[in-house]
Amino acid sequence: MPATTPRGYEYPLYSDTQNVPAQLQALAEDIDADVQSLYTARATALNAPTALISQLADPIPNGVLTTITFDNELYDNAGMVNLGADATAISITSAGLYLVSGVVQQSTALGTTPNAIAMFLRSVGGLVPDIATVTKNLGSPITLMSMVALTRCNVGEKVSLAVQQNSGGSIDVDNCRLSVTKVAP
Repeated sequence: MPATTPRGYEYPLYSDTQNVPAQLQALAEDIDADVQSLYTARATALNAPTALISQLADPIPNGVLTTITFDNELYDNAGMVNLGADATAISITSAGLYLVSGVVQQSTALGTTPNAIAMFLRSVGGLVPDIATVTKNLGSPITLMSMVALTRCNVGEKVSLAVQQNSGGSIDVDNCRLSVTKVAP
């Protein structure tokens, strides 16, 4: 009775009847199946639903939670972005666990510094109303905020990025980015 390795490769024991061609064929088939499973896992990971959108500049009024409006689709392999219909969100097309990330940078040209600025990764129509929040008390006029969250998303759920600040006037943010990538079913 043959034994197997931890990866499932079959090998004969000394007490087994020796049949070298059959044993080599069994080993080759085990290796082929193992390599195919690794190739399939890699291809699945590379083709995971992913979208990335960006915005070069957006004004943020004082004291108002403002959803960023995006104008540039950088990547979308699953039909999750339709800037003509909804320029504020990425729509989930496949349910699962997603890595969601957002980046907001305050424009340096204005010179107006908020005492605090908050960034929100939001989910509408899904399992959680707000994915994550980060708030910064600022001591300098330049700030870059980024945030990453893992969240379970449903089909049709919309993921967006919002900012609120308290400078006393409007500020501009630039280099805003929002991305989602499915990491598990």
